[in-house]
Amino acid sequence: MFLMSRYHVVATMGLILSLTGCADTDFIMRPPAPEKLPAGETPTLETTESVITVPVQLDLSDFLQAANNPTVIAKQVDHWGSVIKHPNGGEFKYYAERGDFTIEQSGSQQAGGATPRGPSQPGSLGDWWKGIDLSGSSLYVNAPLRYKIGFRPPGVGTAPGQCGDGPDWPRRAALTGNIALAMTPRYGVAASVRGVTVTPLDPCRLSPANLEAQGAVNAKLSDQVTGGLNRAVSLLNALTVKSRAEEVWSALRNPIPLEEDAWLLLNIEKMGHRGFSKAGHTLQNTLEITAHPVIIHGAEPFVTPAALPQLETEPSSADFRGVADVQGGDSESQPGSKKFHVLTDVQIDYGTFSKRVADRLRGTRIVHTRYFIRVTGAKVSGLGANQVLLRVDFAGDAHGHLYLIGKPEINTMTQTVYLSGLRYDLKTAQLLQDGAPDWLHHAPLREVITPEIMFGVQPMVDHWRDLLQTGLNRTLNPTISLQGTVTSMSGIAVLADVDALHVHAVSDGILNVMTDSEP
Repeated sequence: MFLMSRYHVVATMGLILSLTGCADTDFIMRPPAPEKLPAGETPTLETTESVITVPVQLDLSDFLQAANNPTVIAKQVDHWGSVIKHPNGGEFKYYAERGDFTIEQSGSQQAGGATPRGPSQPGSLGDWWKGIDLSGSSLYVNAPLRYKIGFRPPGVGTAPGQCGDGPDWPRRAALTGNIALAMTPRYGVAASVRGVTVTPLDPCRLSPANLEAQGAVNAKLSDQVTGGLNRAVSLLNALTVKSRAEEVWSALRNPIPLEEDAWLLLNIEKMGHRGFSKAGHTLQNTLEITAHPVIIHGAEPFVTPAALPQLETEPSSADFRGVADVQGGDSESQPGSKKFHVLTDVQIDYGTFSKRVADRLRGTRIVHTRYFIRVTGAKVSGLGANQVLLRVDFAGDAHGHLYLIGKPEINTMTQTVYLSGLRYDLKTAQLLQDGAPDWLHHAPLREVITPEIMFGVQPMVDHWRDLLQTGLNRTLNPTISLQGTVTSMSGIAVLADVDALHVHAVSDGILNVMTDSEP
């Protein structure tokens, strides 16, 4: 009897241990899928303000022709046969003749006191600008000058003198006109004569008592040329770029096709004026259009017509230079470069993301004590409220699936999307705590799989960069074309909705509008 009782106890204990082992190794975990969260407003990123440069050429030939017309500005001034009284009581006479005016190197004195570039051979016309105030936006015209001076100092019995006559003929000087330039809100040129300077290149050697004669001659010549330049400048004030600005404005408002169902919308808002630059007998007037470019997916967007706004005439760049020589086509080195940015939405569908995650996770073993599970599959889907749901299927000493929730983030250095704050959903967590074997509850599944849940977006971003590069280099109409460079493009943020992940990518680059005919 005792032996039989002992046998039943041992058998019962074995059955209990056997059932316990089955519970640990055959546990099935199938929590229900979480419900989708209520649809909310998806956060959006603000577009970055961009600048599109528009160089428009102005022909200065008529102005130069007027300035060089002897009936507008005399080429000879002969006061050699008539004496002029000086306020100090002395007398002087002079003769001068000038060459043709040309548009010379010019610039604006910046905050650092930059000196304009140009030839600087001592005693040559290349030094014409020395000592001249270059502040503001100016156009400089320069003409060579030859002159001679005769004088009689004040006082009884003083001997007359001369400079530049006879074998000393001529004395040389540079005649420089400073013309202020600006643009009006109606896209016209506003010009006025700031002043005229006579700069001796080989001045007369005069005693202090006779220097006043040189100054008086310079003043007479300056006044005469100033009057003539005022008449010639009226031709500059007749110039306008409004018709060309309207044509550019209209062309840039239209969507630019990139591929089927993808459009670049420049979203231009206003037009400003950067400054002028001189190239030969033309004046390049650089306009700047402010825009907020985006790439739109879907049908061609409808754009509401908008009239050309008034020109904002204040300098739009801290690097505003006024008039400066064009130094070639290297737009990278010009002020205001690298100010064109395009925002685009790169979509990652959850099917593609799921396949990538499943391939990385499949076969991964998670071990705790003497038990293990092996990942057999994974699926990613949108949960709502900028959250992502991850289902992980597994087999081994337990089998089934579980759910985790995370927020999508992007590593801007590696251009990789990953899930941050990965956690079990509420029902999965409750089942692991209350119904699952202890070893499964404490298995380090999250720690093992988290580093493997990633998606590289650089190839997709590169695709849109290439499309954008092509879109920014095209002809819009017979007279207007785009020349653009995309220097870089990268994802900066990621958002999740129930249908897809949206990677916001921003490009850096330059966009210029080229016009191939005069306005």
